[in-house]
Amino acid sequence: MKRLTCISLALLLAPSLASSDEPNTIYLESLTVIGEGDALQQSTGSADRLDQESLEKDEYDDLHRVLNTVPGVNIRGEDGFGLRPNIGLRGTTTERSQKITLMEDGVLITPAPYSAPAAYYVPMVSRMTGVEVTKGPSAITHGPNTVGGSINLITRPIPYQAEGEIDVASGSHGYQKMHVHYGDSSDQWGWLVEGLHTQATGFKALDTDEDTGFDKNNVMLKGRWNSDLEARQYQQIDIKLNYADETSNETYLGLSDSDFSQTPYRRYAATQNAEMDWEHKQVQINHLIELDEDRSVNTTVYRHCFERSWTKLNQFNTDRSLGEILANPEAGLNSNFMAVLRGEKDSEITAETLLIGTNARQYLSQGIQTELNWRLMQDQIEHELTLGLRLHHDEIQRNHTENGFLMQSGQLLSDGSAESTTTLNDESADALASYIQDRIQIDKLTLVLGLRFESIDYTSKNTLTGQSQSNDNQIALPGVGAYYALSENLGVLAGVHQGFVPTGPGQPKHLDPEESTNYEVGLRYNDAQQQAEAIAFFSDYSNLKGTCTFSAGCVRREGNVFNGGEVFVQGLEASYQREWALSQDVRMPMSIGYTYTDTEFQSDFTSSFPLWGDVQAGDQLAYIPEHKLNASIGLAREHWELALNAHYVSEQSEQAGSGGPLEGSTVPAYTVVDVNAHYYHGEQHTLYAKIDNIADKEYLVSRRPFGARPGKPRSIVGGYKYRF
Repeated sequence: MKRLTCISLALLLAPSLASSDEPNTIYLESLTVIGEGDALQQSTGSADRLDQESLEKDEYDDLHRVLNTVPGVNIRGEDGFGLRPNIGLRGTTTERSQKITLMEDGVLITPAPYSAPAAYYVPMVSRMTGVEVTKGPSAITHGPNTVGGSINLITRPIPYQAEGEIDVASGSHGYQKMHVHYGDSSDQWGWLVEGLHTQATGFKALDTDEDTGFDKNNVMLKGRWNSDLEARQYQQIDIKLNYADETSNETYLGLSDSDFSQTPYRRYAATQNAEMDWEHKQVQINHLIELDEDRSVNTTVYRHCFERSWTKLNQFNTDRSLGEILANPEAGLNSNFMAVLRGEKDSEITAETLLIGTNARQYLSQGIQTELNWRLMQDQIEHELTLGLRLHHDEIQRNHTENGFLMQSGQLLSDGSAESTTTLNDESADALASYIQDRIQIDKLTLVLGLRFESIDYTSKNTLTGQSQSNDNQIALPGVGAYYALSENLGVLAGVHQGFVPTGPGQPKHLDPEESTNYEVGLRYNDAQQQAEAIAFFSDYSNLKGTCTFSAGCVRREGNVFNGGEVFVQGLEASYQREWALSQDVRMPMSIGYTYTDTEFQSDFTSSFPLWGDVQAGDQLAYIPEHKLNASIGLAREHWELALNAHYVSEQSEQAGSGGPLEGSTVPAYTVVDVNAHYYHGEQHTLYAKIDNIADKEYLVSRRPFGARPGKPRSIVGGYKYRF
């Protein structure tokens, strides 16, 4: 099997593409997809932006907790730390965030967005200065996945003058953080260096008393050159180099319901060898040129390499899956298997041999993208025309092996058998994507017309069977959105767009991509004291696609795609923010966000996909709660802030239909409350403390991949920031 290598050359998508009103402005190198201020207020679709201030107030390391505040976002917890996020938008599956478009500074960031879209790598949100969530018609500029929308993570920009910060923190479960950044700029040069380390010993108790935590590291370097600010055609080159790694003692094995009810933070002895190791390298370079006052071109070359090796328990040496054993722990031989998992019984027969796999994978994602922005006036009508083109290649190489282990006196010992190879394949995708969008301003009406094209060629080679296969997807995706200002503060919006999720490589010709027609309509209000928004949405799927992954509970069918036919997804997103002045010195900010989602299959069918099963018309999608509510309230004065954040999720089904081990199982509703406090001493010193899950609530987040998994218990962290 050939080895992927990552060279040190590629390009960053940089500056905000909107032209500045000030000619002597150095552009920021981080791409903002949806903008701020008036751009957000007049957006023709649903768009949310979490800025640096809100991210630093909550001090979250977990992207799940960050996105819980955004209406329309669904989360499925797994490890309690958000190491491998499961995120969905407007009813799309949360499974490894595979059906949303994830970006960093406007560039696709998952390891192989086309050929293997499961997000086993997501940048550390602790180092981000903004998070943008886009849904609705504007999502067609950020493919390939356009059904739900996109999430763009914004990295720290190069500062305009010499400045830096040191952020150190320590807390429960062995948590520690060290975050440092420093940069400077001159008239034509700028640079930034940033380093981040986080670690924890974990909150789960392994039967063998070993570590269940993680260590994560990240180093980023940025450089900028720009032409003289008075040059006839301003130009700028930005370079971003990034390295990240992780070692985490994480497993796919959860608990039986009975064990969970007694000791929810337990880890079975059979998971003592579990370890995920990964390494990510990223190079991006961006070139911006302002052709004139109204036209600019951004061109980006990027190359990302990701390698991972995850050693974890796959199953016993039997056809009975771990999910089936944990769902019925006392049935027949399952009681013996459970005793082996707990380390209470030695492996005595062949079926009690534990098969532990090392799933080694190498990913490559690279490409070039360019975007032309052109502002023009025609008959008193203002146009902002955007033309985009991306040529992209990504690939994945899988080398999955398995070894047999015996449980002996609570310890795992090799059974002496030879290592077996379970998966050995290469898959790749070559994609040409283009889009055109015209933002038209006619008095109080903002109209956005867009069209996206995707042409994807897949190849796959199974080295074990010697079989090779190729398949392709081609599609045109139109969209239109409108915003009408009823007054200076109040407006209505509406939109419709075509949704699409490609099939992926190695799939039979009869399997269709996911396609939908998506509608939205809403109201938006904004003044100096308060902001409010309510948007109703409806997605009419002509075909829903399901993809088998280990994290969904598949063991031997990873990568298989299933068609689910017609599905309706409808709902409401609502939000309100306001800040009250309680006195001359004290402020009380508050916000509330609510999501209602109703999902229904429109036909009867039988599927071996674990999240579906035997489906009847009217069955709901798994892990999509009907209600989700987030509310926060705080008190703030010149030198201190205190905030409380409460998050509620209603009951969720574990499986859409019947016939599987999780038939009829649900994740009960839960509410989690977090608090944080900050004390500011001048502009340089900040002391902060936070308590996640202050009530220390024990709650279930999922029974996948195999068994019940808890949310994070009470976690207390204290930290100090020094700015210089």
